[in-house]
Amino acid sequence: MMPAQMGKAARGVVPSAASDSELTIYSSTNEAQRHRILGMMQTGPKHTLDFRRAGVMQSQTRIHELRRLGYDIPTVGRVTVFDDQGYPHHGVALYELVAEPVQEVAQ
Repeated sequence: MMPAQMGKAARGVVPSAASDSELTIYSSTNEAQRHRILGMMQTGPKHTLDFRRAGVMQSQTRIHELRRLGYDIPTVGRVTVFDDQGYPHHGVALYELVAEPVQEVAQ
């Protein structure tokens, strides 16, 4: 299938029916990374380096996908963080989960 023909699911934007057991902490699938990000943000704001340490290499892309899925995740600031080798990184995005998508109730 050519990229122009791929739908949202093929591009990794729509969640699949994968079970939680398939989304292991070591999985690098886009869905597993989105799941990991949501779990991490349950305890408060997180920055890009937090996600990278958890195995999410393109957190800005995963955040964008979650926003498209209806999650309210604003960039609440830019911070300076030091990586594991002591190097400073200025202007690192800080994200916060404000709200999850509204589930429609069947009537």
